[in-house]
Parts: sequence; C-alpha cells; structure tokens
Amino acid sequence: MKPKFTLRQIYGDNAVYTPRTPYSDNPWMMDNQHKLDALTAREVAIADIPVLVHRATQTAKAQELHQLAGLPWIEQSYSYDTEEEYTAQLQAWCAEGKTIVCQYIHDPEHMERQCYWMDAEKFNELNTKAYIDHLIDSKFVPSRVNVETYRLSDAIKNWQPPVVLKPGDDSPTSGGYGVIICHNKEELTEGLRQFRMAGTESIIIEELLQTKDNYSCQFIYSKELGVQYLGASQQITDDNGIYEGNIMVEKVPEKVIEAGHHIMERGVAEGFVGVAGFDLIVTEAGDVQAIDLNFRQNGSTSMLMFHDALGKPINKFATYAAQRPEENSAFYRTIKALVEQGILLPLSFYDGDYFEQPVASRFVGIWYADTLEEIEQLEKQLLKKNGH
Repeated sequence: MKPKFTLRQIYGDNAVYTPRTPYSDNPWMMDNQHKLDALTAREVAIADIPVLVHRATQTAKAQELHQLAGLPWIEQSYSYDTEEEYTAQLQAWCAEGKTIVCQYIHDPEHMERQCYWMDAEKFNELNTKAYIDHLIDSKFVPSRVNVETYRLSDAIKNWQPPVVLKPGDDSPTSGGYGVIICHNKEELTEGLRQFRMAGTESIIIEELLQTKDNYSCQFIYSKELGVQYLGASQQITDDNGIYEGNIMVEKVPEKVIEAGHHIMERGVAEGFVGVAGFDLIVTEAGDVQAIDLNFRQNGSTSMLMFHDALGKPINKFATYAAQRPEENSAFYRTIKALVEQGILLPLSFYDGDYFEQPVASRFVGIWYADTLEEIEQLEKQLLKKNGH
C-alpha cells in the first residue's frame, strides 16, 4: 500500500521530520502531553524519511496492527521519552547538517533557525492568524479587524455577536485552540478576558459566517513537483470549534479548489515548500471564505495520501483513547478486530502500558468503507465498547 506522495519526495533526501508540537507555555496550543506524543507517529507511513517519535508508539502492539493492515513496519531510528531527549535530538540533527521539517517554530535554543527546511520566520508568519490579510485576495477574507489589546474597549463597541476571536500576534495555534466563538455578549466578555489573561498583544475580531459547507483543502509544493492538489475533507469540530477529525470529500466545488490554489501559489511565492491545508467555507450566500491557513502537515494529510490506495470512496480520519489505563487491553483488542476487518487503517498506536505508571492508550487511524453509515455504525460500537 503506497501513498500518493511521500515526505521524501516533497522535502528531499536530507530531510528529517519532527511532528511534535514544541514543549512550551503557549496558551493557544494543546497541552495534553500524551495526546501530542501519540500524534508523533501519524505521518510515519507517508514519510520515507526519519521521523522523531515517542517510544510508546514503537511497541509490539503498534507493530502488530501495521502487519495486520498490510502496512510495512518501519522502525524509527530516532525516538524520545522526555523533553530533554527530544531537544537533544533536534540539536544533534542541527549539528549533523540535517534539513529539519517541523509543524511549528521552536525556541531558538532548541532548534537554530538555519536548521529549518525553509526560512523559519516566514514559516511562522505564514501560520499566524493575522497574516492572512497580507497574503491573499481580500475577497476570500471574512470581515475582521486586528486590534491591540489596550484599544479593545473602544473597538468592540463596533461589533455585535456572533463573532470569532483569534490571537492577532505571532503566536502559533493548533487544533482550534486560540479560536473562541462568541454567540452572545457574555461569551464575548469571557473570550476577551481569556486573551487578556494570556497576555496576547493584539486580538482579531472576525464575523462569524453563516456556513453551508466547511472544507479542508490540501496542497503540496516542491521545486520538482510544483503545486499539486491533494484533495479535500470536511472538518469535524465540537461546538467550541475544537478539531475532532475529517471525512473525505470527493465532490468539491471548483471555486473552492481555485481559492485553495490561489492561497498556495501566494504561499509558494513567499518561499513556502511543503504540505499545506486551508480551511475554506462556502457561506449560505455562496461565497468562498478562508478562515484558517495551515502551512504544515494537517490531521488528514495521511488520509488524502492513502485515499487511492485504500480503494474505498469514504474515508474518515479519527483519533480515540481508552477511557482509563485499566481498559487498555480491551481497547487494543477492539482496535485490532477493526483493523483485521479491513475497515480501519492504523497510523499510530500509543501504548499506555509502555509507562511505569500506565496511562490511557491512544489510537490514530483512517476508516475506509463504501458508505459513511457503515463507518458510523462501527464507530458507535467502538465508542460503546470503550465506555462512551
């Protein structure tokens, strides 16, 4: 089973990859360390380059799931258990002259700027919420204003809920964290309080659009491959906008793909190389609007890369966790049975029993079937067995 493209084809033979969100105190990044460590193996199957993974993703259980799915098990030469081991490996790669691909900019003392596969500051800038105004055609950008925090009291008088609040400085965000949806004045007051407490220098106030469809359109670019459209998925989020997964979409409006091409071409013109995914919505009025730009590997990148190889029209990217460590064995058996059925492709299995004090095991994978109903029925069974 082969992906459409590998990270080696995109980033080159000298590239190495660290998927992990940096250890930091950024309030707009997910801070569940086990969840972050579980995601480090998410792109291993499409990598074909060394990936820095947590050792709990490299146990016999993970190997068995890959073998059952017909995926070759690729032993990773670089792994870590602790923050110290993680940063030491980044520094060793820098000393060896490796080209390091990452998801987020790291502190300079952990990863020097010349070690990135592209200009590090530009990479961070492209991923900030504020830069969208400078990068793309204004017709694709919702009505918004970026206000310095000390001027908020005056600026907010011109806005009425529903609105969306986002950090307006150069702080990176992930998974919907740092995006606060405010449906009424009480939620708006609370959202502004959170940003002030976090010490955010400026805040974006953006209209909350009436959404008909929400697409994550993904593209790749390298000098050799040029700009290539990977495909699109519909995002699954909770009521607060926190990311929960993706469902493959084959029929995407041409105007959505064209908007994505426009954004990717603009990013490439500013020096971007790699995988990027853009959250594009079609409003009730039929307009295409860009609400978030992610110039990095996305949650559903592996799903889009494997879509043709899986041979099924419906794919769903999702993550699951055992309810508690005592249920790790039952959780693994449930996942294993679904993999054996040929309906669930494993990307990462984070073995909670690897630790001296066990934690809940986690699974990252792709459902593939003829209908969404079939997937949803099996997913309900999985969640029920897992105590949800």
